[in-house]
Amino acid sequence: MRIGNKIVTASALGKRRRMFRIFGDKGKCIVVPLDDNLISKYNEGLKNLHDKIKDIQQAKPNGVLCYLGTASIIDKYEVPIILNLTASTEYKTHTKKILVSTIEQAIAIDAAAVAVHINVSSSYESIMLENLGAVSEVCQKYGMPLLVIVYPRTEHAGKDYNYEDLKKENEAEYTKLVCHCVRIAFELGADIIKTQFTGSAESFSKVVEAANGTPVLIAGGKMKDENELYAMVSDSIKAGGAGVSIGRNVFNREDSLEVIERLRKIVFD
Repeated sequence: MRIGNKIVTASALGKRRRMFRIFGDKGKCIVVPLDDNLISKYNEGLKNLHDKIKDIQQAKPNGVLCYLGTASIIDKYEVPIILNLTASTEYKTHTKKILVSTIEQAIAIDAAAVAVHINVSSSYESIMLENLGAVSEVCQKYGMPLLVIVYPRTEHAGKDYNYEDLKKENEAEYTKLVCHCVRIAFELGADIIKTQFTGSAESFSKVVEAANGTPVLIAGGKMKDENELYAMVSDSIKAGGAGVSIGRNVFNREDSLEVIERLRKIVFD
């Protein structure tokens, strides 16, 4: 089809329209993941899911990352959905993400995007890379934006190992690892990348550079003091980040609405 003086494929047009639903005309976004109830049992903030979604919706985030069950509730409140296609639980092999939903299901529920999670350096990395490549191909076909959640994470002594000691002891080496994660996502067709903050605006600017223009969102990680949370978000935006994808640091607080509003001021203003 022709738009103005350009020939645009239907899939490219669809992807552009869906990306606008998330980023708007400012090119930044706040995503609230509500997918932790499948992953972990330690989420008091999601026990009363209907009320929590109402609170979050009032703050008007740009998207909610979730699975099909939660999506069936969110639909009532008209918030853009990013359907997580991959899953694991903390009971077994949390680092091994497998496909649990399809792009066809995402299209059926009118999702604005889909997400695939990969853990770089995990023993299961090759399986997750294969799944990401397959999903990326179908996303291109149907014009569905692809959010790649990519962390440096592996297995050690029967637990997840997230390189937190490396982050504290050698920020430069940790940054190189996160940069590689982001480059993997870029090379395999990510339209949006979610990864870990590296510790400073200076180091995170290298991560943004590694994404080659693909918008980069930071994860919230473990529960933090609010001032620490806002400082981290501020540094990521200064470094060129496109926003945040923060779950437990939002939904595990009673003032979820106020937290999102403060995040909005940092990200957009």
